[in-house]
Amino acid sequence: MQAVNFFFVNALLFASLIAVVGVPVLYVTQPSTEDGQKESRRKIYSIAAVWLVLVFATGIVSALV
Repeated sequence: MQAVNFFFVNALLFASLIAVVGVPVLYVTQPSTEDGQKESRRKIYSIAAVWLVLVFATGIVSALV
């Protein structure tokens, strides 16, 4: 179980790093067209969703360990 917990904690750390670096880069590089902005927002929302799932998974696994 500790190996699974280790995996989730490191995945959360990596996702946090991508969110901290990736979200500002996606905001800065947004195209001026509406379609380009929708694509950038979709990527940002995907990063946030993955991060949130990892937070919940890490909490659940930590409670079991």
